[in-house]
Amino acid sequence: MPSINLPPIEDLDVDDLASLPSGYRYELHDGSLVIMTPSTYWHKRMARRLMFMLDAVGLEAMQDTGIRGDRPRDSRLPDLGVVKDLPPDVADYSNLPGSAFQLIIEIVSENSANGEYTEKAGWYAERGIPEYWIVDRTAERSHDDALVHLHRLTLSGGVAPAYVRQRTVRLSELEAEFTAKGKS
Repeated sequence: MPSINLPPIEDLDVDDLASLPSGYRYELHDGSLVIMTPSTYWHKRMARRLMFMLDAVGLEAMQDTGIRGDRPRDSRLPDLGVVKDLPPDVADYSNLPGSAFQLIIEIVSENSANGEYTEKAGWYAERGIPEYWIVDRTAERSHDDALVHLHRLTLSGGVAPAYVRQRTVRLSELEAEFTAKGKS
């Protein structure tokens, strides 16, 4: 792997992420630069299937959609995002506010636990993203399928926003549901 020459990290903000060396995925967690590990083939296949499934029903699904946090030095890069409200001249943006998204999907990388069930869920909930899906390996570790945990945002007076699991379904079954929706 080639070496990475970075500007002083303490000076980086969300807008600087697009100018970092290509071939890597980056996030800023409260000002700390996080270089994301490469994903497995299974991870890439699940992401592709989900993107095609969502796209087939007319949703604007994109990979590696940057989400801007509340501070200039805070952003996340989920595996997939479904955008509902694009700002004007979106081609010039690399990170959008949470309000631009209707759904965020994280695919669990078993070799690098990244807080999909905890920290990421809380971070996305704080930004008011209505739906959050976590894609994980099946119990039998299928190479061709996954479990999709579908969560909806709940807002209760005085309590921090949080996700509540609505159901868990195999990706193959979810694809069949979406195919049926697309035909009706």
